[in-house]
Amino acid sequence: MNRIIFILSFVLLIAFYILWGQLGYHFGSILVFVGTVALIYFRRRYLGMRPYWAGSLSDIPKYFKLP
Repeated sequence: MNRIIFILSFVLLIAFYILWGQLGYHFGSILVFVGTVALIYFRRRYLGMRPYWAGSLSDIPKYFKLP
């Protein structure tokens, strides 16, 4: 998952949240939370990062560099 797909997926997730609210459905924030966690998981997996609990936080700057 490259950066553009990551950003587009996040924007699409926010658009679904807005649409979900306009249709009158509840629990849209849960959808956004779970979707954001999934996007971050796949982004970290794509960049080859270790889980949060398995190492230092020094790999976070990888989010701000081109893959």
